[in-house]
Parts: sequence; structure tokens; C-alpha cells
Amino acid sequence: MKFCILGGGGYLGQVLAKDLKENSHEVVLLDIQFPSFPVIGLDLSTVKRIKGSILDRKKLKEALRGCDACFHIAAYGMSGGASLNKEMTYLVNVEGTNLVIAECISAGCRRLIFTSTVAVVFGNQEVYDLQEDTPYLEKTCALRLRGIYGPGEIRSTQTAVDMCSRGFIKATFEKSVPCLSQYSSAENVSQAMMLAEKSLRLGHCSPTNGGIYFIVDGGLPVNNFGFWFPLFEAIGQKPPSIKIPYWFMYYLAFLFEISYYVLKIEPFVTRLEVNLVALNNTYSIKKAVKDFGYNPVNNHCLKKTIDYYSSQRGSPSKEQQNRMFPGEAFWSKLFMFIAIAVISSFIWPLLGNFQKVNITAN
Repeated sequence: MKFCILGGGGYLGQVLAKDLKENSHEVVLLDIQFPSFPVIGLDLSTVKRIKGSILDRKKLKEALRGCDACFHIAAYGMSGGASLNKEMTYLVNVEGTNLVIAECISAGCRRLIFTSTVAVVFGNQEVYDLQEDTPYLEKTCALRLRGIYGPGEIRSTQTAVDMCSRGFIKATFEKSVPCLSQYSSAENVSQAMMLAEKSLRLGHCSPTNGGIYFIVDGGLPVNNFGFWFPLFEAIGQKPPSIKIPYWFMYYLAFLFEISYYVLKIEPFVTRLEVNLVALNNTYSIKKAVKDFGYNPVNNHCLKKTIDYYSSQRGSPSKEQQNRMFPGEAFWSKLFMFIAIAVISSFIWPLLGNFQKVNITAN
């Protein structure tokens, strides 16, 4: 069979492409760039690559031509400043997806599997073992993912490693105790997408048709921060031991967002990102197991990831340093300023009281 992966140049797209190729399928990738992920082991020369956006109807037509099914994992605004750009997020994620649906129909591509995020149902409140029929914050129909991880994965895993290596992760800020969630390993997400596509081949009688599914690792939930600690130790870094108040980090994130809107400085963290790691948020995979046989493996296991980063230990290259945090110098100074301001707000009243005591004593 022939499959199209929209957004296929990224980490998850290449993991899925490799799995499809191993099952002797023809694969077409459409994306704006195709970085190399040697750890995945996909030979990019064995797949057709089309450089372009899902907003480009001509490129979409070329990518979907002759395809039996389409995996739509292209998205904008998943984190950082991009998540605050509502116009671009709507343009790509809503209008772009409408265009994808229209072109799938035009090309005779009969099956569409669309990935979404747990953030459509998670806001400022804790959630436990959430079911797919829970009212959502915005209209969606998708496989909902939560924090994709794996060796070499850029958005969550590499960022966590880079931040820890450079001393940016010194504290935790849980509001819930224990603060539990689940993550989505790339290999399990790839498995779920292929199983969902197979189920959709049954047509209208398929239970997957029009369904919504949470795709996270199985087993017991893990601590949001503690999940990463074995990886930090493997790269020679101590896990954070300081705890700071949740409200402080939440309002700091608000300040970062304001700075993005006013100064266009990439935010260090957003309020949604703070809540995702500070509040309990767990999700049920029972529906995916029942409807298309989702069977997650190596649940919340970092062994492959630890092995990969252990072999990569050493100082990051200049290219990596430039890629990591474009506003790092600014935020370092801001952190220092805020720390001084907070400490001063406690010290000055004490000094004032001390002076009053001395005056009274004299």
C-alpha cells in the first residue's frame, strides 16, 4: 500500500515511516524540512520527500496522489511562543486540516488518521484517567498524544537534556502531590497510528471511524518530573532538589508570555506547559485497546533514550548551543533580577523592623 505522512519530516513522522517501510509499504513525506535522525535508522532515500506546507494545495495534491491512507501529524503552535500565535495556529491547524480533508477526498485517499494533543481537554484543572467522551475545549477528532519522547526526539527529550545540561532545571514546582501523568513514546504512537489505519479499512462499520483516542504509554502513571531523573543522572547531572511554589512559576510564565507579545522574545515556558507538569493529568487508553487493539510496549521505559544520550555525553556543539535557547541571555538576566526582587521583598521589611527595634532600645 501507499501512505502519505503530512509533517513526516519530524521525529514521529520518521519513526512511523520506518515502521511502514519495514512492512513493505510505499511512503511519501510532506514537510517544510527533513532533519536527520540517525538513531531512528530511516534511510530517507527510500521514501519520497516533498518539501512544502499543508497550506500549499499543489504540494498536497502531489503528496496524496495514489495514496491509500494519510497520516496527518503536521501542526503549528505545540509549545513556546508559537503556541501564543493564535492566527498562525488557526491557519495551519484548522484551515490547513480542512484543506487536507478536501484534498484527501479529491485524491480518493479513503483513510485519514489525524494526531492531536491532550491539551484540547486539559486546562487549569486536574484530570484523572480521562475518557474520550469528556467535553473538549476545542473541536477535534484525533489520536491525542501527550509529550512524545524517544532517543533524539527534539521537542521534549532533547529539550529536557539540553536544559538540564546547561543548568536550567534546578527546581520542581508541583501543585499536585504526587504530580502524575503519562507520556507517549514514539514507538507506541507509531504502533497506534498503524493499527488505527488498519481498523479504518473496514469502512463505516469500523469502530475507529470518527473516533477520538488518547494514545499514551500503558501501565501506572509516572511523576511528571521524576520520569526524567534517570536520564538526567545518565548524562552526569543531578536531579533538581529545590522546590518553588507553583503560583510563582505560573505567574512567571505569564510574564514570559507578555514578553513574547510585546518584545517577541521566545518564552522560556508558557502557562499551559507549567500546568502540564505541575498538575495531575492522566488519561485512559481503554477505548484504543478495545477499538483497534492498541498494545503499548516498553511503557515509560527510558532505557533506549538513556543509552543514546550516554553515548552522546560531552559538550554540545556550537550548532546545538545556538539552536537551544535563542533568548537565553535575556532570561538569565531576568531570572537574576526576579530572584533579587523576591529576596529583597522579604529582607527589607525585616531590616526595617530591626532598625525600629534598635531605635526603641536606644
